[in-house]
Amino acid sequence: MDMRREIRYRLDAPAVFSWEGMSRRRFQGEGVTRDVSVQGAFILTTTIPPPDIPIQVDLLLPSLTGMSSMMRITGRARVIRIEQRPSNAWIRGFAVVTDDLNQWGLVTQEEEAQSALPVAARAH
Repeated sequence: MDMRREIRYRLDAPAVFSWEGMSRRRFQGEGVTRDVSVQGAFILTTTIPPPDIPIQVDLLLPSLTGMSSMMRITGRARVIRIEQRPSNAWIRGFAVVTDDLNQWGLVTQEEEAQSALPVAARAH
């Protein structure tokens, strides 16, 4: 029985993620999404974070029209499931979910570049 509350969409998009381990040590990994929903994603990767920990996730979405720049979904989530197929040890991944949609944001490369400029330069 499928326990998902949200519709999942198949999407192969680059993903970068990081989390804090013991002794406040920072860990980072990258992979590709298998699918995404409004509240989460499943990421295929060789770097698996521990279950049930907070994680920072950045999903890089290509432009759909070719007219605008790449977009990035960014936010905090929690690792809820880890999968590894016994027959294929290299096929691994994990699912993340956010309990608060306010923790997810959508940023274009143009907005990111604009926010990096000094305040005086943004007005022009």
